[in-house]
Amino acid sequence: MSRFPGTCVPGALERGDAGHCPPGTHFEAAPPGSYPEGMASVGSRDLRRVSPHYFSGVDVPLAPEFASHLVDSTTVDGFGIPLGARQRRDLLLAGSVRMTLDAPSVRALTLEVPLTFENVGAGHRIPAGFSQERELWVHLRVTDARGELVCVVGKVDRADADLGDKRFLQVNIAESLFDPDGRPLGVFGADVADGPDVPRWSPDPALGGTEFAGLGLINFQNGFLRCVVCLGTIDSSGRCQPLPGQEGTRADRYADGGYDIDTGVCSSNLTREHALFETYFPVGSLDARRGVLKAPDAIIDTRSLPPGVPIRYTYRLPVGRGGDRFRVEAQLLFRAFPPFLLKAFADYEALQDRRGLRPRGPLIDARALDRLEVVELAKVTREAQR
Repeated sequence: MSRFPGTCVPGALERGDAGHCPPGTHFEAAPPGSYPEGMASVGSRDLRRVSPHYFSGVDVPLAPEFASHLVDSTTVDGFGIPLGARQRRDLLLAGSVRMTLDAPSVRALTLEVPLTFENVGAGHRIPAGFSQERELWVHLRVTDARGELVCVVGKVDRADADLGDKRFLQVNIAESLFDPDGRPLGVFGADVADGPDVPRWSPDPALGGTEFAGLGLINFQNGFLRCVVCLGTIDSSGRCQPLPGQEGTRADRYADGGYDIDTGVCSSNLTREHALFETYFPVGSLDARRGVLKAPDAIIDTRSLPPGVPIRYTYRLPVGRGGDRFRVEAQLLFRAFPPFLLKAFADYEALQDRRGLRPRGPLIDARALDRLEVVELAKVTREAQR
């Protein structure tokens, strides 16, 4: 790796430091592609450009086989690069996205909170890699002049708590239902209902764009899509709406459509993006009882942040006539995996182990959740007055 996004050098903490360097050092940025100089081997006589290799990324290995002293180390190597995987991860994340909060304003009975995000640290989208699972979201907190809570979105109380945009009522990890051809139904399918932070943004960020307004969770995580048909009623905009009795979960109003893996054609009574339904496992079913186990038919790749393009979300929060002053605080947070995914995988592996199919033990267990962390990338605060 190069020295990007910088190194930890001796000296007192400086203003604007990322805060992830060990005591007695501070962070200094380095331009992309710059390398340290040093002795390439014990027999070297002259300094030359060297390339330390830590294979740093934004994930800390969750398996217990990766020793704890490799995860968290408060020391640096001879070139000022942190030795701990957690410290290198935090430095990479801290230099990846810029979040700005413009002056909030109160218009009539609505508080408008404009947030802008820009991918400034990568030549690819953020989150990258397994972007359908990596969560990058905003925790917004608004209080009035008395300190009373007006609005909170994106809050998680623990690192192993799921985001509030949806609720997992049931996740199926067992083969107990089968179709006439003997294929298991419902495996890694979930019964999912809307949560208190369900996104209500216009236009829909999944369709792309750079400016959005509304309410609910801001999450730059991409998603998995499945071809479906509507069992409810189709409204004038082409969306599938629930019939009575279909309001309980998101999938109740849908059934699997016909997806041709050779042509990519989705046969449905819905059109365009409405014929694709978001699911939450890399291989799974429509819900906990229906749909064969398969990979997604398509993906959402537009919610993530493209490099160098400012993306603006404006919250429009109803505040009524009470209060003249408000305090707005926004945190940009990252998590490598959603807890529901790790819990489902651990439960599945425990089941396979009980069946005698894991002679060396489960491939993943609940200990993985102990290393799942929420990382703060940025925090901004501003005041608003009616």
